[in-house]
Amino acid sequence: MKKLKIFDSEVLVKDYYCTDSENSELLCDYPSLRLYVKLTDKCIANCNFCVNKCSPDYGKIDIDKLMYVINYLYDNRILSGVSFTGGEPLLEMDLLFKIIDKIYEINPEIEVQINTSGYNLRELANYDQKDKLESIHISHHHYNEEINQKIFGSKLVANGDDIMYLQDSLIDKKIININTIIMKGYIDTLEEIKKNLDYVGDIGVYKNGFISLIKCNDFSKEHFLNFNDMFTNLDKDFFKGHHFYSKKCCECQDGIYLSSNNKFVEFYARMVKECNCPYVTQLVYTSDNRLTKGFGKEEIDIPVQKVKKLEFNK
Repeated sequence: MKKLKIFDSEVLVKDYYCTDSENSELLCDYPSLRLYVKLTDKCIANCNFCVNKCSPDYGKIDIDKLMYVINYLYDNRILSGVSFTGGEPLLEMDLLFKIIDKIYEINPEIEVQINTSGYNLRELANYDQKDKLESIHISHHHYNEEINQKIFGSKLVANGDDIMYLQDSLIDKKIININTIIMKGYIDTLEEIKKNLDYVGDIGVYKNGFISLIKCNDFSKEHFLNFNDMFTNLDKDFFKGHHFYSKKCCECQDGIYLSSNNKFVEFYARMVKECNCPYVTQLVYTSDNRLTKGFGKEEIDIPVQKVKKLEFNK
């Protein structure tokens, strides 16, 4: 592992690329980390498997402090991209757009992601820099809209019509990704995977990610499914891609699916195997303005005396 100095802290980070073998590794020259920004812990959903319930912060983002952190990480070649999450980041849409605009002032090539359940999704179509985004990850956990709302515990999440509305507004049609949790009783067989991919293809989206539950609570442990149980023996409708391993911590697989309506949909599946990873894989800026070594992990001190007041366009 390699140590990076972040402010006055030494952080042990992953210094190798994921490979197609569980037992091999390929060292990288200079490791970098993605910064996840928990824009708010407020949320319109009530998911039984929610990881954020284990580490809510319930604060208010200090934009000056956040931008100081982003500038520092970028200037020191630590930043691989910024992902906005929550809670539900689209509950704070004006704040979200203001921060993204400032990130693009640093460098318009910085990868910016938004992770959302789809609340306020149609309003996102009005954002003038939406086509610069690296991706918009929309959580949608079942092809049946009523079941999807049941999983979220809310009727305010995005449906297929909302997703198509945003898709139609985008020049780059591959920005939207659908993220789907696989779990017992819902999307839990290869046939259910195919039905979900058919749904994604029919609403005009090109990529569907399938994520195994993180065992953060009793519900997640009881409903956990290993994605290999479904993605190991794919049939003729699938074009299998890579299977990558990150030692004992996680693994993923990708490929292409030909839907029942002859549409190609990219798929990927991912599973976190070890929550107590010995090294840092991501940084998190919390809604109460702390920088941590992952979600709910150890804090990195930010020298607040160096934070400067920034001017924002009205």
